[in-house]
Amino acid sequence: MSSSPTTRRDFLKKSVVSSLGLAVGWRAATLGGTARADTYTARVALTKGDDRADNAFRALQMFKKDIATAIGNKHVIIKPNFVYYSTLLSCTHVNWVEGVLEFLKSIGKTNIAIAESSSTGSTMAGYDLNNYWSLTKKYPVKLMDLNQEGFANAQIWQTTNSTETVPPKTIRISRMYLNANNFIISCAPMKTHNTAVVTLSTKNIAMSAPVIDVGTAWSQTGVRADKAWMHGSSDTAPGNYQVLNDNVYRMVKVYGIHPHLAAIDGYQGMQGDGPVSGYAVSPPQKLGIASLDWLAADRVALALMGSNNYRLLNTMPYPACLNYCWQAGMGEWNIDNIQVIGEPITGNVYNYAASPSISSQLGLRQTPRE
Repeated sequence: MSSSPTTRRDFLKKSVVSSLGLAVGWRAATLGGTARADTYTARVALTKGDDRADNAFRALQMFKKDIATAIGNKHVIIKPNFVYYSTLLSCTHVNWVEGVLEFLKSIGKTNIAIAESSSTGSTMAGYDLNNYWSLTKKYPVKLMDLNQEGFANAQIWQTTNSTETVPPKTIRISRMYLNANNFIISCAPMKTHNTAVVTLSTKNIAMSAPVIDVGTAWSQTGVRADKAWMHGSSDTAPGNYQVLNDNVYRMVKVYGIHPHLAAIDGYQGMQGDGPVSGYAVSPPQKLGIASLDWLAADRVALALMGSNNYRLLNTMPYPACLNYCWQAGMGEWNIDNIQVIGEPITGNVYNYAASPSISSQLGLRQTPRE
């Protein structure tokens, strides 16, 4: 089903009354005219179109007032996702971030930074490769490296068994995530992952917290890549699947490192051996997803990625780290409790080929470690 809501191009020409009327139209169309708003506990916007930036703008526009209120006077941090040494398919497209910036401009938010911690190579070189510097010429935005913003110490798990004598590992995490005056927007692309089933808004933030020293990519002596320890005691990826899921959850639960707003780019997904060596979904889904309930946004994205990636094993839903967040009450995970406005899920699902290691990513602990 298609719709024709306000676009970023004509947004400023439309009245508030017109925008509200469109929102009602989207909701009625999505629900087939059945009023069920009282049964929902989360709302997720889903848009579709040939213009990636416009998809982002329209999805966010559906929650315009709520987002503006949530941001208030906080400093907005847009967090893309770069794994750039092999293919740009693994990275958040610059046009998606432009759509987010255009939306923020439309609600008067100008105190904005884009911050990333690339796991391979230099973050600043990643901005260059992905043409992000062009954004600084059009918007009052600063490009930052999360690894250069100071750090605090955090503790993560090294092994799967909480009764073992192996102590937690102390790592450094970026102070930017610990500043309560920062409002974090997670701009992740939809792609499969070799240890956490998928990369979506939650993991995009949690896994970027550990500090990576400059020079790590060139194997300089005396440097550390604390992010590698998130995967387990071996300090090299992929490490241990259970430990990785436990530590993603730990970042969210213990240290409060998670998105405040999810803006997921579903225009061109990666399937198969993600997050680096996968291949493109064909044809592209051309979708955009947004929600202030970041867990609900990830759940809708999983539904759009098909049954190869959203799994049930002995009633345990996977990915495990997202299930753990749900059990801890951090957001909505039950798809029946999520109101999808805009495009429907039905008709827009592409069954992504799962990671070749998917069988090893199942059978994990059914409840959070802490």
